[in-house]
Amino acid sequence: MLKISKLTDYATILLIHLSRHQKAISSSILAVETGVPEPTVAKVLKMLTRATLVQSCRGAGSGYMLKSTLDQITLASVILAIEGPIDLVNCDHEHCRVTLKNCTLYGKWEGISLQVRDVFEKVTIADLQNQNKAIHSC
Repeated sequence: MLKISKLTDYATILLIHLSRHQKAISSSILAVETGVPEPTVAKVLKMLTRATLVQSCRGAGSGYMLKSTLDQITLASVILAIEGPIDLVNCDHEHCRVTLKNCTLYGKWEGISLQVRDVFEKVTIADLQNQNKAIHSC
C-alpha cells in the first residue's frame, strides 16, 4: 500500500495554519494552534524551510512564514520536502537479485511513478484546504 507519512500530513496542516497569519509565527504558537507536539513542528518546519516552501525570519518578530500562497504549493512539493522523491519502486538493478537481462519489469514502474507524481502535482494545498472545491486528476 502506498502511504504518506504522518509528517507529510503535519506539514500540510502547518502550511494551512501559516497561511492564516500575516506575519511570522513561532513554532510554539503553531504547536498550540495545531495540537502537533512542538519538537515535531520544529522538525517539519526545518524540512519545509530547506525545501523553500517556508522562510525562517530572525530577530524581532521571528518565526516562520509561507514563501508562496497555498494555491502555488503543490502536494507533490510537500511530499518531496518530507518524504523525498515520489517513486513507487526504487529499482536498482545493481543490488537486485534478478539480473537485468531476466527482469521483465525493469523500467516499467517509472511510467506509473510519473503518473502518480502528476496527480500530486495537480493538487495544491489550497485544494486540500477548500472542502467545497473538487479535486480533478485529468
